[in-house]
Amino acid sequence: MRFLLSNDDGVHAPGLLALAQALSTIGEVVVAPSEEQSGCASSLSVSKPLYAYQLPSGFVAVNGSPADCIYLALHELYRDTDFDCIVTGINSGANLGQDVLFSGTFGAALTAQIFGIPAIATSLVGGGVKGKKTGKRRGQEDASHYKVAAEEIAKLIRETAILSMCKSLPYHVLNVNIPDVHSSAEIKGRKITTLGHAQIARPVHHMVDPRGRDAYWLSLRKRKNAHAASVRNDEEGDETTRLPDRQALNPLYQQTYEVAGVMNDDKAVAENYISLSPVRLHHAPKAALETLSSLAL
Repeated sequence: MRFLLSNDDGVHAPGLLALAQALSTIGEVVVAPSEEQSGCASSLSVSKPLYAYQLPSGFVAVNGSPADCIYLALHELYRDTDFDCIVTGINSGANLGQDVLFSGTFGAALTAQIFGIPAIATSLVGGGVKGKKTGKRRGQEDASHYKVAAEEIAKLIRETAILSMCKSLPYHVLNVNIPDVHSSAEIKGRKITTLGHAQIARPVHHMVDPRGRDAYWLSLRKRKNAHAASVRNDEEGDETTRLPDRQALNPLYQQTYEVAGVMNDDKAVAENYISLSPVRLHHAPKAALETLSSLAL
């Protein structure tokens, strides 16, 4: 087999190294961003040139987004190579629920699927759900935990028919979230899950820079309690700030996040299961088409 690996944490990230080592017996090529590109989704660089250079490790670094790396690898750097699957990650921190809309790790996998190649996006739940229990935050996962996660991904590929299933589901990305644990013995198993929905603690952090200018940090950190009326910015020690609740889930949307008998991704990893969420792209639901077609336009 031949795998193409990429990520959004940069070519030197411990998660990418662990993944490459775990899949090295199967066969892999690594093309990843030269620096962190978190939150860039599936953006492509169309207004600047890209440069690729090979590192002593054999990895190829690119001065672009994760999607750039996949796009460049498939259409130029390795255009004569037939890849069996593209695996992205292992991301530092969870990619649960609506995170997939913004994740560079997921965006790279999405780019692969657009060109008909099975794709798996992988993340280590460090600063997310499990972080509530361990006190760890994104980027503070132990290197050994990435090794555990990478071994679980390799076992998933070796011991199950997951690749065959991915090949039979065009325009789907398998979004995998792995609990941040010390050993594989702590993992209860695997669960097929839906994408959940959790409110963001503070979408925008406002500050004033040393020159007196307003500055803004965007955040995707989830609330510990989705129904909380207020949150605390632990990093800065700010006083509790009441936020307008613009994120309340419309009851009409609830069916999107609930499937009878299927656990959501957030709950699965909180209970120490590996979450496997199939996410479909280019989907125009029949019911929505019928509803809109009834309009007099």
